[in-house]
Amino acid sequence: MSGVTTSRMRKREQKMKRIMWANPMIKSAGYDAQQQMLEIEFANNGQIWQFDNVPEDIWYRFRSHHLPELFFHNFIMGHYPERRMQEIG
Repeated sequence: MSGVTTSRMRKREQKMKRIMWANPMIKSAGYDAQQQMLEIEFANNGQIWQFDNVPEDIWYRFRSHHLPELFFHNFIMGHYPERRMQEIG
């Protein structure tokens, strides 16, 4: 990734509120309602994935679900355009 992209990503991450989880699969997630963009950081490998066109109600259901990894597999993965971002750290 270029320095410009990395810089933009850091600025976006600072604006986007993230929720931290004590979960073996999902470390954190954030949502940008204006762009309908969901970001998920995975605990096992530090990868960050972005999912586009995610409705706000999906974000609320995901973050309040008692098993967020199950909700992710059933209602997010494969349902929205996705791309892998850089790893944190």
